[in-house]
Amino acid sequence: MKYLIFFLCFFHYKCFSQNSNIFGFSTANTFTYCDINDTNFINKAVKLQPKLLRFPGGAVGNFYHFNKEGYGFDFEEIDTYHNGKFPKRARGLERSRNQNNHTQDYIEDFIYLAKKCNAKVILVANIFSKNDDILYMIEKIISNDLEVVGVELGSELSNRSYYQKGYTIDNYITSAQYYSKKIKENYPNLKIAVIAAPLGKKKGHRHNIWNEKLSRLDFYDAIIIHSYAKVIKGEAMDGQMIEEQREATNKVELFEIYKKRAINYLTVKYPLEIKSYQNIFNKPIWVTEWNLQMSKTTGNTFLQSLFVAHFVLELLTEKKFQSITLSTYHNLGGRDFSGSIFRQEKNNLFVQNTYTPLMMIGKLFNANIYKTLKEIKDQLFIYKFYDNEDRLLCTYEIDWENYSFLFKPVSTKQNSEFYFKNDNLHDNSFINFSN
Repeated sequence: MKYLIFFLCFFHYKCFSQNSNIFGFSTANTFTYCDINDTNFINKAVKLQPKLLRFPGGAVGNFYHFNKEGYGFDFEEIDTYHNGKFPKRARGLERSRNQNNHTQDYIEDFIYLAKKCNAKVILVANIFSKNDDILYMIEKIISNDLEVVGVELGSELSNRSYYQKGYTIDNYITSAQYYSKKIKENYPNLKIAVIAAPLGKKKGHRHNIWNEKLSRLDFYDAIIIHSYAKVIKGEAMDGQMIEEQREATNKVELFEIYKKRAINYLTVKYPLEIKSYQNIFNKPIWVTEWNLQMSKTTGNTFLQSLFVAHFVLELLTEKKFQSITLSTYHNLGGRDFSGSIFRQEKNNLFVQNTYTPLMMIGKLFNANIYKTLKEIKDQLFIYKFYDNEDRLLCTYEIDWENYSFLFKPVSTKQNSEFYFKNDNLHDNSFINFSN
């Protein structure tokens, strides 16, 4: 029954709220590896038309210090609170910062990028340090004529890596309430979100206890979740596959399996997950990290490209996702192969597969959308956008069977764009912009 969607055609209307905060991007690691003064990078980032940018990022945000070099890491602090791979990664980021002779606080680079893109801002607070850094960050952003739409009180702090260092929901609530009060006293209209733990655990699991205790409190405006669609069998940690099971010897057959799981995730599994969070918290949801589960197998493939396009269009048009008021794709730039849109290696900037479909969707926010219509015909998903006089403005088509993504505007001022692969979902490609 779970793949019944392949055989049905239905029409679904929704009144559209032009929520540009859905089209956001996280910038974790971006300023360590990508040169903010490189016109290739800046021009491509601006063309993407991001409406929201996140700073400093996930685990990086948990340990950022204002007005220090780079991300201002305190390695004693990192080692005290994190028992996973981040202490090693943070030291790698610091080595790269030194090699690149970066002495500026990366918030300066972030502001430059956000102003170039005319994007709003969401900030992640370091709630371990018990200082005023988040207030300085907010003041810095606002003083540069940028809008702060909200603050995340930490990132993924319910994860095992923090728990193994003795960090519990009680510790989190104490710190979160402290920072919420501090922020609201100075910026009473600023939205604040807290971390919801992952679902699907057995009764009595610490994640369930985390959500139960947090749901009984009301000092926050929204909850934070991270959404990584797992289509590969194996072990995953922090949004990334660390062990993969090979389910087919033929790569074409393998990616057909992944395709079915990706569609099922978007149309069945993810709506149920969002409903569960709604039932627990009854608060708006911020998806501040999302992607296909990061893997060298599926990274930079056309499967990832179609998934990324499909995810954004579902958030914009599906009634079941109305509680999601903000989302930031992970990630904008870095050195990784499977997640970031821009991959920097020495003097070479690689623009990866997900850039094109996201750039195509960015055009949507230039139109005055009032209503949407979604149609599903087998593996073809059609999204139509109308103005308040019921005139069709543009159409997007995701064709999973024929491996294509189409943007078709009605206006003659814009050209149709067609993104496709003739052969396979596992095809990958990149554009190299060498300095």
